[in-house]
Amino acid sequence: MLRQPRKVPVWPFAVGGSVLVLAVLAAVGAWVYGAYSMSDPVPPVLGARVEGQTIVVKFPVCPTDVIRRVEVTDFDDDTSANPDVLWWASNPTTPSAWKGVATLWSGDGFENHAPEPARSAIPRNLVVGYLDPSGDGRDGVVTLRTISAAKLKAGQYWTDDGPKTAAQIDAQLKCHSAG
Repeated sequence: MLRQPRKVPVWPFAVGGSVLVLAVLAAVGAWVYGAYSMSDPVPPVLGARVEGQTIVVKFPVCPTDVIRRVEVTDFDDDTSANPDVLWWASNPTTPSAWKGVATLWSGDGFENHAPEPARSAIPRNLVVGYLDPSGDGRDGVVTLRTISAAKLKAGQYWTDDGPKTAAQIDAQLKCHSAG
């Protein structure tokens, strides 16, 4: 009597293959989720507006943030890793400066500041930033042509996301209240 080979059931291979495919898909999905969730978040934008011959900048700040120094550099200066500081102001003295408002070139609201640069020395694209006591801070690019042409209502600043009020600029941060 010849024995016929025993038929091997197929279902264990189908189940095993399905589990393997699902495991691979889960691993890829977890990697994609991790890559996106761990990547740098979109930084908050600062706002700026032109008032006469000056530029007023509003930095996003939390009530607990401390601004020590505001700096302006040339965004288009690609000749140096650290472009020269065109203007600076330090040690805020007024509530508006403490809340992240700086009037460039004047130094109003700050204890110390650089002299106003010559109009011919002001580039079209500025990097405006502030430093806190630890040396960290925030910055953003201000394009003079864009903010000069912006149609703003009273109390608004031009941002990369369109017009915003000071409160809307600050609201980009997830501030934790002290208490």
